[in-house]
Amino acid sequence: MTNFAAILAPFVTILSIISPVTSRATAAISPTPAPSLTSKESFIVQGKVYCDPCRIQFPTKLSYPLPNTKVVLRCTNRDTGSQTYTAEGTTDAKGMYTLNATGDHEEEICDVRIKESPNSKCPELMDDESIARVSLTDKNGVRGKARMANPIGFMVKEIDPRCKEVLAEIGIIGI
Repeated sequence: MTNFAAILAPFVTILSIISPVTSRATAAISPTPAPSLTSKESFIVQGKVYCDPCRIQFPTKLSYPLPNTKVVLRCTNRDTGSQTYTAEGTTDAKGMYTLNATGDHEEEICDVRIKESPNSKCPELMDDESIARVSLTDKNGVRGKARMANPIGFMVKEIDPRCKEVLAEIGIIGI
């Protein structure tokens, strides 16, 4: 019997070492269930609204912020187009906005939009930059709760005469 115990002792020692490692490895590769959607899931959407005095629909050093602009975050169903979520806010003195969004909107199309300029000198909605799409899910590889939207804005009716020089500085000529 002593020989048998002496033979089993190394195996018991090996099993006591391997067993916890094996159970940790199994736990590490076991899929964890996806968290259920709750109203506690939230995102912070931030962005800027500006006026384009050059009518080129991207910010330049002549662009300026538009405070007190109403912005609307809207999510719609991908298939039906029906609105599923909305949140509203207003830009601060620097033309910046922060919107809080609740819920995960993985299967929806979400964007921030503007419709009316608070500045009579900059009244025209841009063709290309009046809507900024944002992703309000953490199931697409984007981690964290903050979402930065592209700048959106309005244009003046008449191009600022300084634009030609500013655009030449960045290599745009002939405008």
